[in-house]
Amino acid sequence: MLYKATEWETLSGWHCACVDNLKEDSGAWYMPARVLGIAPAQFIELVINEYGADRVSFNKDACYFHYSWSSQAKMRVFKNYLNKVAREKNFQI
Repeated sequence: MLYKATEWETLSGWHCACVDNLKEDSGAWYMPARVLGIAPAQFIELVINEYGADRVSFNKDACYFHYSWSSQAKMRVFKNYLNKVAREKNFQI
């Protein structure tokens, strides 16, 4: 199954992740880093600095990173890029 991020809105903002195969961790916060072929730390920097996630929290001890956008349009730029790379690489989950 090809990785494909979908989007949704909660009280904390706009989110995107692949929820098609959760038993294989398709929705894990670090999965986009794997799709993009970068380290988790680079992914965190990318989401904040390049794609403007404006609500972020990180727990180093629990290895957890949460990110969202107040703008659906800003989130979609990231989601569309992520899905494009996944298609190009045929990234299977």
